[in-house]
Amino acid sequence: MPPAEQLMTVARDDQRGCLVVVVQGEVDLGTGGRLMEATAEALQQAAGRPVVLDLSAVGFVSSSGLGQLVALHEEGQRTGTPVRVVVDRSGPAMRPIRTMGLDGVLSLFDTLDEALTA
Repeated sequence: MPPAEQLMTVARDDQRGCLVVVVQGEVDLGTGGRLMEATAEALQQAAGRPVVLDLSAVGFVSSSGLGQLVALHEEGQRTGTPVRVVVDRSGPAMRPIRTMGLDGVLSLFDTLDEALTA
């Protein structure tokens, strides 16, 4: 099995007053630790600014990945940091989000631009 670094990449950037975390690849039990580390760090550094999690290039999200999205959402609510999730609504990452009813919980956006200007 390839190392987590080959299955998922995470990059951070500051854009238009938001901290953007761009994820590519697969979000599952093997890669989730890196995602949680990156998002927890972003929440700490955001200081109330929105955190945008861009999943538009994610091809797979497992149940553990969904749990991490919910945990990120809840932590954002607890700290007063808006968390916005960019996901292709016709892509593979959206199916488990919709199946678990998280499309009614998470703040979802179709494009990074929409999430940045919300």
